[in-house]
Amino acid sequence: MEIRDNLVVRHRRVRRSRHVRLSLSADGRVLVTRPFWVTERFAQNFVNEKREWILKQWQKLKDAPDSPLSKGTRVDYLRYKERVREIAKERLEYFNQFYHFKYTRLSIRDQRTRWGSCSKRGGLNFNYRLVFLPPELIDYLIVHELCHLQQLNHSPAFWGLVAQQIPDFKKRRQELHNFK
Repeated sequence: MEIRDNLVVRHRRVRRSRHVRLSLSADGRVLVTRPFWVTERFAQNFVNEKREWILKQWQKLKDAPDSPLSKGTRVDYLRYKERVREIAKERLEYFNQFYHFKYTRLSIRDQRTRWGSCSKRGGLNFNYRLVFLPPELIDYLIVHELCHLQQLNHSPAFWGLVAQQIPDFKKRRQELHNFK
């Protein structure tokens, strides 16, 4: 299905998904991710309801300057991966002396939409593009994911943990959004 301006909608059913989700890529692909129990008709109605939002986001993407998340090649990933791993290990070690959380692994990935993530099993993942960020934003991201080891959500308790080491986390979070 096509919405407008070469925006092509694709559907994907995901067993672990709990919600219908939309994502838009810079090349005009709209991905609708849905749980198995959600019908394609419901998902299509969802897309129709969000049509104006999709078009607005598409315009923002077309007008936005290139961001660190949209740049980079496989060669860049291979070039910076180990450097980012060193930075992440060093900063995790530093901040974890205050939290004493246990993580199972550290992965550096080539992701287009996320700076970092934390799995339920205690795995921490960071985008190799962290290397392009200022140190204070790297620290914010490290602490953010580290705190997810204790709170796998964005509740007030989670933000309280983040604020213990990054009191100006709101300002840094906003700065990070400006990089996207």
